[in-house]
Amino acid sequence: MKILFQSRVDLYNPCGGDTLQMENTKLAIEKLNPSIKIDIRPEVKVKDINSYDIVHLFNLDWVSETYIQAKWAKSHNIPIVLSAIHHSEDEVKIFEKYARYDVRRIYNAIFSNQSLRDFGKNIYRSFFNYKKVSSTIVQGLIGIRKEQKEILKMCDVVLVQTEKEAKDIAKDFKFKKFKWEKVVNGVNTDIFGKTSASHFDKLFKEVFDEDLSNFKVILNVGRIEPRKNQLNLIKAFENLKNDELLNNFGLIFIGAYTERSYEYVYRFKKAIKNNSNIYHFGAVSPEIVASAMNRDGVYVHPSWFETTGLVCIEAAMAGMQLVATGDRVKEYLGDNAYYCDPKDVKSIEDAILKSVKSPKNISRLQKDIEDKYTWNKTAKQTISVYEKILEKH
Repeated sequence: MKILFQSRVDLYNPCGGDTLQMENTKLAIEKLNPSIKIDIRPEVKVKDINSYDIVHLFNLDWVSETYIQAKWAKSHNIPIVLSAIHHSEDEVKIFEKYARYDVRRIYNAIFSNQSLRDFGKNIYRSFFNYKKVSSTIVQGLIGIRKEQKEILKMCDVVLVQTEKEAKDIAKDFKFKKFKWEKVVNGVNTDIFGKTSASHFDKLFKEVFDEDLSNFKVILNVGRIEPRKNQLNLIKAFENLKNDELLNNFGLIFIGAYTERSYEYVYRFKKAIKNNSNIYHFGAVSPEIVASAMNRDGVYVHPSWFETTGLVCIEAAMAGMQLVATGDRVKEYLGDNAYYCDPKDVKSIEDAILKSVKSPKNISRLQKDIEDKYTWNKTAKQTISVYEKILEKH
């Protein structure tokens, strides 16, 4: 079996959740079944497409290239699988209302329609990547919502990470009848929960000349960008520092700065500079992230929207208490986490306090993750989808 993975042409610049999902799915499938060969080729039209049994597309939201890739596969009568990675339009609208910076405030005031906003972002990105120009022109002629609906029609099956995602697709695109299957997001259980905290402790000592064993940790991992909502987390931490339960905690951020919001990065740098016990690392390896999580503390992820919030599952596997947002991640974490409203700083404070006062029994969730949410499980579910499609074709 030979599979072609395709997505946006700027898949590696910047790398995102779709990049990690594609690469980890490929590794897990080929490890589980070496007879399956997978190529990741982001170019729009692959000339030797007839050599592949299935085209597996990723990303329904940033659809300009994906639409042409789907049309190309369909014209060669090749089965299409789509991993939607779709974000709820309702959640995105709340984010656009409360958490925009730079000129995007003005942009959002001018364009209230979300599809126009998304198309405008593709135009902007085309200025910096010539490979996106032709697909953006096509999108302007057809319309982004029509492209998304057409892809849903062309696909043999749509893979979602949660049942909530399938419901959001039906609602957002008014597309009630489409074939979907749930394929879980996966955790690398070889490193999360099994990497010594000493590796991160040593790095922390080298960078900040402080001993991490002197305090407990509130941790947040992700790109420093508006969607991840680090500024509200900082405000919540500031308000909690005088609480006797939190006075021995430090707040640690791990993640590279976004290149798309100068104002947000400026505000973030200013906020951590003016506060003690707040620390920031840039991008580090997954092993260092796993080491940072392997300690007594709270992982807080107050993001405005996510597909599943994979990093929360990784933190749970490492044994941290959890504070998260959204119904989708709740499908994975259940009652084993505390939840907060990303736009409400007091809600974030309360969830953190609850996680310290009344910690959850994370061991039950860890067992659940090992049973259900590994990349090996992702691979098994995806291979099953491929086999059913090829049997039908």
